[in-house]
Parts: sequence; C-alpha cells; structure tokens
Amino acid sequence: MTKAFWLAALVFAGLALPAAADEKSTPLPAHFPLGKEMCFGRVYDDAHLKSHPKQRVTSFHLFRDFSPDPNTESEPSTPRELLEQDGQDGNVNVTAYVRLRDRKGVFFNGLSCRKYDGTVRCSIDCDGGGFKLRTSNASLTLQNEGFVVVGGCGASEDEQDRTEFVKPGADDKTFRLDPQPVAECAALRESERPKWAKLGEFLRVRFTRETCFSRTYDDTHLAKNPKQNVRAIKIAKLPVKADAEPPLYPLSFRLTLRSGETVERTATCSPDSYVYACNLNPDKGEPGFEITLARGAGDNIVLRDAKGAFAKLFPRKLGADDNVFRLQSARDCAP
Repeated sequence: MTKAFWLAALVFAGLALPAAADEKSTPLPAHFPLGKEMCFGRVYDDAHLKSHPKQRVTSFHLFRDFSPDPNTESEPSTPRELLEQDGQDGNVNVTAYVRLRDRKGVFFNGLSCRKYDGTVRCSIDCDGGGFKLRTSNASLTLQNEGFVVVGGCGASEDEQDRTEFVKPGADDKTFRLDPQPVAECAALRESERPKWAKLGEFLRVRFTRETCFSRTYDDTHLAKNPKQNVRAIKIAKLPVKADAEPPLYPLSFRLTLRSGETVERTATCSPDSYVYACNLNPDKGEPGFEITLARGAGDNIVLRDAKGAFAKLFPRKLGADDNVFRLQSARDCAP
C-alpha cells in the first residue's frame, strides 16, 4: 500500500465519521502523544548482525508525522486534516521503515495502532499484518507478527511484483526501539521519494488544460537506436465521462512503427504516489497491462513501460529500446 493511498483513506474515513474532540485518545500517551511527531528506531551494527545471523532486519523505525508529501500526484492532505484524524476512535497512525540484509533500499508501510483488551496492536488494512507494542521506560518493544512493506492492498502492479513481507523469523521477532530525533525518521521518509518527484508541473494539473503529448523520432535517432521500433508516439486525453471526475482520466495511446503502421488503444489513468498509473485493459476479461506517466524535466512527461505492456497490448513486436519515452505537449493529436 502506498503512503498516498493510506493518507487518502484516513482523510476519507475522517470525513465520513467525524469524531468529537473528547472521543480522541492514544493507546500510548507518553510515547505517542496526540498531535506530536515522534520517532523511535534502532540501527543494528555489524557486531550485532554477526551474532544474529538469522536476523534479516538491519534497521527498524516507527514514525508519527503530520507533514503531507507535497510531491505526490494525488492531491495531498493538509496538516490540519491529518491532525483531525489523530486519536479518533482511539486510533493513532505510524509508518514503519525497515532496511533488510538481503535487499537494497528502505521499505515502509502505514499502520493504525489501537489498544485491544489491554494490548496495543498496530495493523495494516486488508490483512497486511502488523505487530504488538509495549512500553519499556522511554523505549518501545515491538513484537513482530509479520507485515507487508511492499505490495498488499492498494499496491500498484510494480509494487505487487516487488512484494516484501517482514516475517517474524528466528531473529526478527522482537525489536527494541529507542527514542530518536524526528529528523532521523524524516530522512527515511525523504529517501522513499524518487529523485524526479520534484520535477516539472504536476500531471494532475497539466491534464486539466493540455490534451495531447507526443514525440516523433527522426531517421538519425532510429539509426542510433536499432532496437527501437516506435517512430512516433502520441497520448491524447479523451472526453471524461459524466460519472468520472479528475484526477481520473481516459487516455488514448497511438504508436507509429518503423514500418509506417499505426496502432491505437485506450487506457484509464489515475494518480498513484508520484506517477499516473495507466491500466491498459479496455476490454472485459482482458488482463491489465500497466504503464506509468511521470513528470520530467521542463515541460516533459516520461512514459515508462517496464513490463512490456505495449507489445502485449497491441500486440506488435517492439524492441528493447521501446520502454521509455519523453514526450512534450502538442497542439493536437490528429493523425
């Protein structure tokens, strides 16, 4: 589940079920005070990991923050909206960040924490797992029950392919997390954002006024890229149906191949974290093929086809260099 999806769910829940101020509470008042950002974590050194060869987790942090990510394609929540959700019905929310011995990068997911029969449990929607928390002076002791940090409910196709589950293995069952500076957890939050997340204008804004994006490749470019079969590509915004509202958009994808043949299909595209994910399955029963559109430098947008969706969709023989296209706004997408 992406963080943007999780935050949107929280705001929706708050709008649907407003709670009075006196109904707010936190399961851990001293460690998770209402309305206050908190960071708990631990980084395991080489000596510890050597003495615990079956421990897969190399660092573990819990972060309570109320700073919406301003770089997502989904309209971000406001700090006020996030604060209004804090403590409603006894729930507080955290983000768990982990690093793993056998995989590069930081993995994360959002959890809701609440006290059940005297036990504080943090869980992820759609049976995504979770963990129990208990206090130990200023620190927290976390009892891992297994939880997903990539994939799960609301995940994109790419995230599903990279699914990661933090299992409570032999040495990954219990973690002691100590109070840390908020800046330490904030740095982990920043590390999850792709470098291009701040480039250009939001697509959700550009799609409100621009209707066509295209790129045509000349003979010189194609000679230097013999594995590219696409000579031209155009993306056109189609009329939005009455029952569909922005930021959901139907788009037409048109390819012109080296042979001169033109093929066209449609997709439904919606914001997913820092990209628009386009599900290329217009026909009932047809499997979905996902591509992404992202902001690029200047007025570019970048189309990425990491899964070979075009070749499966049209279907046509495409080359190894037909997976990334940098497009610019055009006057129209007429043939």
